[in-house]
Amino acid sequence: MNQIYNIPLFDGIPEAELQWLFAHSVEQDLETGTFFFREHGPAETFYIVLEGELQITRDINGQMTVMGTTPRGIIGGEQSLLNNINSAVSARAIVPSRLMVLTKDHFRAMFGACPILSARILHIAGQRAFGYATVVKQQEKMSALGQLSAGLAHELNNPAAAVRRAVMTLRDAIPALQEQTISLHDLGLSSNQIGDLRVFQKEIINRALTAQPLAPLEQSDREDAIGTWLDEHGIDDAWEMASAFVTACLTQDELEELVQRLSIQGVTAVFAWLHSTLNTVSALDEIEQCGRRISDLVGAVKSYTYMDQAPIQEVNIHHGLDNTLKILQHKLGQITILREYDPNLPLIQARGGELNQVWTNMIDNAIDALNGTGEIHLITRGENDFVMIEVADNGPGIPQEVMPHLFEPFFTTKDVGLGTGLGLDISYRIIQLHDGSIEVQSKPGQTRFIIRLPHRMQGETEYTK
Repeated sequence: MNQIYNIPLFDGIPEAELQWLFAHSVEQDLETGTFFFREHGPAETFYIVLEGELQITRDINGQMTVMGTTPRGIIGGEQSLLNNINSAVSARAIVPSRLMVLTKDHFRAMFGACPILSARILHIAGQRAFGYATVVKQQEKMSALGQLSAGLAHELNNPAAAVRRAVMTLRDAIPALQEQTISLHDLGLSSNQIGDLRVFQKEIINRALTAQPLAPLEQSDREDAIGTWLDEHGIDDAWEMASAFVTACLTQDELEELVQRLSIQGVTAVFAWLHSTLNTVSALDEIEQCGRRISDLVGAVKSYTYMDQAPIQEVNIHHGLDNTLKILQHKLGQITILREYDPNLPLIQARGGELNQVWTNMIDNAIDALNGTGEIHLITRGENDFVMIEVADNGPGIPQEVMPHLFEPFFTTKDVGLGTGLGLDISYRIIQLHDGSIEVQSKPGQTRFIIRLPHRMQGETEYTK
């Protein structure tokens, strides 16, 4: 054991403590690539690297992350033994290595037998825990950003695809409309007939843009009736036209009246022109609606992140909850959202972006608990100088043995690689930063996270609206 004397960890350690360490430890050799312990596995020993080097890794959201290495003179295994938990990391030799190893019982006995060495180990453990938390917290933020990006991409994909389809429709509809307008001109309509036709066109455009969708059976029955009528009048593409005319709420009687009022031969050109008009208007309306949807999504993200705003400002809790739901829309599936908002809930002084991180963690956990079906209930209420926000779900509930550990760093009930165990810990710290409180109640069929926040953060005298 003479090799320990030139390790900085043991500088100035009394000889009696070193002799106790010699008597209560063993040496263990590791070949390159050998695991000393694995993440989530039992951690029964404490070690000091005498020769060689171990790599420390952790699975964070499915990505194997190198947390660091333990070269000569560096300790390991203390976190799990101090907290009485399974190993939060894996340790694997990257070169042939030799370790000084203490069992769990000897590690605990060391704190009485070797107070100076133990104090150094506790100091290292504290620094290391802070470093681990910093790395994993950054990974958690990156994961949240990844989820936000994935959700936004998913939500943007539908309107973007719809815009592409509408543009393709316009490529065909606009040239067709031009040809049919020329054909209409060749009919030699009088100014009165042209005036009647323009009024009729304007009316059906308004109907097409404002009409409520019909029930499928009613839509089919009307299309059959109008399609038959058009076919009997020798109109080309009668059945294709029928669908557009029914969507615009045109009736068979109105079409008959139009034919009689125009009193011309070749009404096919008239109906073809009206059909192309409706196709063009429908495509333009779809592009407008999709543009509005994209704008709403971008606005929701900007509001969610409080982009271009001061860290502390007046925050509308309801806007934060609703923007979070928009961001997580792609994960909701068959889940029903029930809102019970206090219409008189005041604005509060807060860090809006950080509170949205809390709502994201709470709602995302509720979504995961429901596994695709169920209800999430969002409730707000004013309580004197506080606001109350509740996120509840009717899922299976949180096991009683898990409840005491909910807000512990790195604790997670999710499968390996699917959670860092920092979401609720970060939420708890954000709520504390706002001088608020969080309460959890859970039983099968009901889990409630109840948050209370003051109207104004203590110690903050200025903020930007």
